[in-house]
Amino acid sequence: MKKIERILAIIVLLLENERISTAQLAERFSVTKRTIFRDIETIELAGFPIISHSGRNGGFSLMESFKLRTYTYSGEEKQAILEALDVKEGLFGIFDQQTTIKEKIELVQKTANTDKVIPHFSFESPTMHRPEIELETKQKINQINLALKNKQKLLVDYIDNKGEHTKRLIHPYEVILNNGSWYVYSFCEKRGAFRYFKITRIRQLVLQKELFTLVDSSRAKQKEHPGSAIRLQFPKEDLGKLYDYYTEAEIQIVDTHIEVSIYANQQKTILPFLLMFGHGVKVIAPEELRLLHQQEIAKLAQTYDD
Repeated sequence: MKKIERILAIIVLLLENERISTAQLAERFSVTKRTIFRDIETIELAGFPIISHSGRNGGFSLMESFKLRTYTYSGEEKQAILEALDVKEGLFGIFDQQTTIKEKIELVQKTANTDKVIPHFSFESPTMHRPEIELETKQKINQINLALKNKQKLLVDYIDNKGEHTKRLIHPYEVILNNGSWYVYSFCEKRGAFRYFKITRIRQLVLQKELFTLVDSSRAKQKEHPGSAIRLQFPKEDLGKLYDYYTEAEIQIVDTHIEVSIYANQQKTILPFLLMFGHGVKVIAPEELRLLHQQEIAKLAQTYDD
């Protein structure tokens, strides 16, 4: 933790506690008592009226008349901030800085004498990855966030869609959760352009000392071509699964099966999706997609023909 962050945290603790000892502060911030004394001197020089208490129950406190009121945020607003931090923790893992922020707000929250609030949101596994992959991805995101914070370049070992292994020097701009997978939107020096890198496919990343300068990184959404009408047929027992992917208007329940009608350009991504449903799904239209689906099924049938 940087000195300025520690000093700000000490000020908050002094504001929210009647008295706090040198030993408590040293243990809290993992520093020596001498460092705490220097921090207290810095706070005094900044104009905060600190009272030193000697003896067994000694320590430091702020003049009561100087203490700031803690009504900047209402109880509900403070709880909303805590919940947002909980969501961030569930998505990315635990951050030291975030833990400090939560402790500060919780200290302020205590003074309001509010009832204990049950968290409204939690994340056990925010993506479709196995827990081991989830943990590995969070560790990578923590490293990427350090690069984002300090504007440091990252050297990554990356495996692309074709299974090719390349080394890329990237400038990370944003971490994005899209369709159940994490991506880092970055400028790639190898390609000389902005690219999306799927974090699970980053096999290794090394934080570089070299910094980069931010440029306009507007992520203009790629406009998808209108495509063609796609009609699919599913067994009735797949209805629950279908609501994970399609709207009520796209699903039609008939006597013996379910039909799904969509209008989109999904030729590249829909085949792996259809294979998830096994033998139960059929392509009604277009004919081109129907033939591609049949070919994929035939390839699967040949897997054990050796």
